[in-house]
Amino acid sequence: MFKDKKSEQESASGLSVENRLSQDFVVHNMPSPISTSTIFRQTSAAASGNHKKTGIIIISFGVLLIIGLIYGAYVLVIKPATKPASQPTQQNAKPVNPANTQNPVTETPSQNTTTVPLVEMPIVNSSSTATSTIEVPSTPKMETFLDTDGDGLSDVEEALFGSDPGKIDTDGDGNADLIELQSSYNPAGTGRLASSSKIVSYRNPSLKYSFIYPKDWVLKSLNENETVLITSADENYFIQIIHQSNQSNLDILDWYAAEFPDQIAGEARSAADGSWSGVYKADKSVFYLNDKAKKNIYVFSLGAVEGSTINYERLFEIVIDNFKLNTK
Repeated sequence: MFKDKKSEQESASGLSVENRLSQDFVVHNMPSPISTSTIFRQTSAAASGNHKKTGIIIISFGVLLIIGLIYGAYVLVIKPATKPASQPTQQNAKPVNPANTQNPVTETPSQNTTTVPLVEMPIVNSSSTATSTIEVPSTPKMETFLDTDGDGLSDVEEALFGSDPGKIDTDGDGNADLIELQSSYNPAGTGRLASSSKIVSYRNPSLKYSFIYPKDWVLKSLNENETVLITSADENYFIQIIHQSNQSNLDILDWYAAEFPDQIAGEARSAADGSWSGVYKADKSVFYLNDKAKKNIYVFSLGAVEGSTINYERLFEIVIDNFKLNTK
């Protein structure tokens, strides 16, 4: 009995050992080896794909670069060569008078001006020939002035002297109005200009000189008669006379050269009786007059608060030509 039980135990134990062995020693299969040729083919395929992508990128960049160069050549070279040369437009161009290229056209003078500036001219120092000046503003001139009959007198000047702006010879005596005025005769009647009802005379009580001017203009004496100003009725235009001493007793041309070494003198004039001689500034806006004794300089200036002075250039000449010294 005991034997049978032992046998049964052994038998059962033997089975149990086999079963445990079969459970503990499980055989694992190793993965099949991969051949080197397979690895090479995969690597080659991957590399080939990358090379294709790189090649496509390079080709695309090259195409874009070529297109850019072609466009640049078109814009910079081809297009300008085919564009017609531009022509200057004449739509807004204004005619220019060559004789007045430095004198631009200005607007019509204001009729509301009430103040006329005093323009200081060169004053000679007692110790030298140096000058102390206030710059005279340049007066722009119009290209033309209104002269209906074409006799050389502006229509506004004809009104001042009483002559007809529509007739070259107002009084019909055979002498043109301008010629009569330049000879100090009345263009609108008989006799001398000073006797005309359109003209008045002024005598400086301190400096003993005299001149004539239109009665429609206004005279002002300033600085104890050292400065005299005559103005148009609207006070827009003026003729000014300033006195100063000729310290070096120079004749007028030498005085002008000493005072204005960088300027060329303009037209020279002298009195019919030889009592004075003078010279214009080049643009004829200023006249410098020297008495016969070479002791005094009288500076005449023609100006405007606003606008052109060309309408009164003949009046300026007439005032100068009828200037007399040492009058009683």
